[in-house]
Formats: sequence, C-alpha cells, structure tokens
Amino acid sequence: MSGTRTRPGAGFLACLIAPLAAGVLLNALIRPGLARALGGERHSTGAGVRSNNVLWTFDPDTTAEHPILTALLTPSDGAVAAAMLALTALLLTGHWLITRRRPAREAQEG
Repeated sequence: MSGTRTRPGAGFLACLIAPLAAGVLLNALIRPGLARALGGERHSTGAGVRSNNVLWTFDPDTTAEHPILTALLTPSDGAVAAAMLALTALLLTGHWLITRRRPAREAQEG
C-alpha cells in the first residue's frame, strides 16, 4: 500500500453534497413554505435538543385539490432526510462503480 492520499474529485463531492443540500433546502424552506401556502397544519413530535420531527397534514378538500403536492408534503422531515441519505449512498455507490471500471477500461485500451 502506497500511503499517498488523493483528494476527492468533483464527482465524489457532488454525489455527497448535492442530496444533503437538497434535503436541507426541502426541509428548511421549500416544504414549510408550500405547506403554509396550502393551509397545512404543522405537527411536531419529539422533544430533542437538536430538532423536532415535523410533518404536515391537510384537510380533505386541499388533498383532493392538490393530491401530488400534499403527497410530497405529508412525509415527516425525518423521512425526507432518510430518503436523501439513501440517495447519497446510491450516488456514491454508482460513482465508485464508474470510477472503478474506468482504470480497467483504460488498461485494456492502452
């Protein structure tokens, strides 16, 4: 083993940061704004030091009028964060597979 360390590439950093940034933006700005605009009721569970788990509910009329939006807004913040974490793992696995195959392909061509 050589002991030299390489810096992570832009693709790796994009796979790591983009889903996490999207999750923060969704949970902090986009979902609360849309939910308030649709007249959603905020429910907060937990008494943790860091944050509460927030979810939104809507009356049947709003749900019937905006089924896609209310379906996207009803999962809790924790569920959105877990989905973004799973997406991060999936993207990093895909990045690893692609970069692992690239040197093997270059060796066959060279």
